[in-house]
Amino acid sequence: MNDKYRVSAIVFGGLLLGTTILTGCNSASLVATTKEVGKNNPDSLYREIGNWPLPSQYQGNPFASGGIGTAYTFVYSGLVQYVRSTDKVYDRIAQSIENPSSNETIVHLRHDVKWNDGQPFTSKDVWAYYILNNGTGLTHYLTAIQTPDPYTVVFKWTNPSPIDQLKELLLSGSQQDTIPYHFYKKWVDSASAILAEAKVDHNPKDQGKMAFGLDITSKLQAKLNSNWQEFQKHGPKYPLGSGAYEVKSVTANEMILVPNPYYYDLQNLHFKKIELKAIPDLNQQYGLLRAGGLDRADSTPPQDILESILGANRNLVHYQMLGTGSTGFMFNVAHKPLDNQKFRQAVVYALDRNKIRQVANYYGLTTDPSAAGMSQSFVSKWVPSGILSQFTKFTYDPSRATVLLKSIGWTKGKDGNWKDENGKTHILMIAAPNNNAWFVNSGQVVSEQLTKFGLPTKFEAVDPSVYYGNVNNGSGKYDMSIDFMDVSWSFTFPWFSMSNAYWDSSWKEAHIPDNGNGQAKWISKGYDGKTVNVSQLLNQIPYMQNASERKHAIGEIAYVTNQTAWSVNLFQNVTGTWYNMKTIGGVPWQQGIAKYDRDMPLPPASEVERIAETNEGFATDQWLIDGSYYPN
Repeated sequence: MNDKYRVSAIVFGGLLLGTTILTGCNSASLVATTKEVGKNNPDSLYREIGNWPLPSQYQGNPFASGGIGTAYTFVYSGLVQYVRSTDKVYDRIAQSIENPSSNETIVHLRHDVKWNDGQPFTSKDVWAYYILNNGTGLTHYLTAIQTPDPYTVVFKWTNPSPIDQLKELLLSGSQQDTIPYHFYKKWVDSASAILAEAKVDHNPKDQGKMAFGLDITSKLQAKLNSNWQEFQKHGPKYPLGSGAYEVKSVTANEMILVPNPYYYDLQNLHFKKIELKAIPDLNQQYGLLRAGGLDRADSTPPQDILESILGANRNLVHYQMLGTGSTGFMFNVAHKPLDNQKFRQAVVYALDRNKIRQVANYYGLTTDPSAAGMSQSFVSKWVPSGILSQFTKFTYDPSRATVLLKSIGWTKGKDGNWKDENGKTHILMIAAPNNNAWFVNSGQVVSEQLTKFGLPTKFEAVDPSVYYGNVNNGSGKYDMSIDFMDVSWSFTFPWFSMSNAYWDSSWKEAHIPDNGNGQAKWISKGYDGKTVNVSQLLNQIPYMQNASERKHAIGEIAYVTNQTAWSVNLFQNVTGTWYNMKTIGGVPWQQGIAKYDRDMPLPPASEVERIAETNEGFATDQWLIDGSYYPN
């Protein structure tokens, strides 16, 4: 065996991000991947880890409490499928999309799409999705959705309309086949009637805030909420979707899916049965991977575990890919001394983020800014060089941290701990949800480094059911809360990750004040000394038709995010996919498999797209339905 993989014993400690992991078998040699369909997988079976509510609670409404679990990946299709990290878009239910004017997008649907109960999929289903699910982001940029015939959907955009790039991304950010009109007609029609009661909001300052440009009063919103809650209580036994597969059975330990008999591309589905296994215990998942009990899995475990698994199973290959998000923490600016910008900056300088990354996500990318509202790989692409040159580089530098603390009156005591201007030693608390290894390992190292520097810090790993309440309630329990940050859950256009930071979640964890519109009130000096109102500028970006103007606005927000240091990007996430080459054929980057002995690094440009598409978190079931993979 290669010394690289010579491991006599491994203690599988910690937790792993996500719900899918590993695969394996103890073959002595690399399995050939020439297409001999069914050679080692005669049942055309595909197996991976999944999760779902217990059978007693399981139902087919994806919006109900608990959802439908991992079945979501295989049951639904959407108008188009974007690939996270590459922004590549595949047509699915949509046959074509055109923009005849700046205020109109026309989607032509395929005529051969059916729900898995045999009912035809029509434009009314797309309309139903947005009418009932009217809080989704796209509706805030629309005035209406029209259905002139069963296979045409017309999206009417606001005036001014968002940029074309954003239109495409917003359309591809939803699964429009999750609310079949023929099943949920009662609640869709009710939502439509309630919306019809609302008047058009003519105040330009409100653009982008309400569905369909309407003035939805609190009374009407309460009606919509009540209707939505009633909708959530109803659903079929198993999910109704138009995607490639349908749920056949659900037990506490196993979910079986089979091809949707009405799927328009049925002949291209090489796998005739999907077997999802509910195995919450990480050690058992690793064991199943080693034993060849899984065929594919998303995730990248710590380096020692990854290498030991590859060494034990010559049929496995692991691909790395760069994520569109990062792991880091938010300072609670409602707590002293974290309300002081120089103190926060000192903390960033005191952190050796490269060492944190080596422990928490060995393959990740560390960063120079404290944070930028986007992950590190986006910065050079989106921040103009003139602005980027003004960024403070927060590389590890304890001497700079010392200077900053002294500048605000702090002194170091004989015990080695820093004391504030009143002689008080602060004991900081950093916490993380205990179901994520990246978070937990990061928190432990941050705590150790700050304590060693003289800022005593305690770390707490907390059950997620308790953690987020502790973070958000009142002024928050913790001084620093670890989470995904600088993250775009969908696209590489930084407006999405910045919106997540200042409108959706991160700013709330930091306890930044509300500007009165449910957004962060964060105002600071920009790189040129002029005042930047972050949320106000974010509101303007979707309508900036000039690309240079957009980049400048994005750069302004990135600069303020970095300088004010209200959050710390510890590393950009690198995740990965495992394949069992004994049972799955057609895996990508064939020429690199022997070269790297199946431990594949970040891919070259020629392989980036296909490898990103192997990850279900990035591209759902694109790899299963594109015909390139087959039972080996």
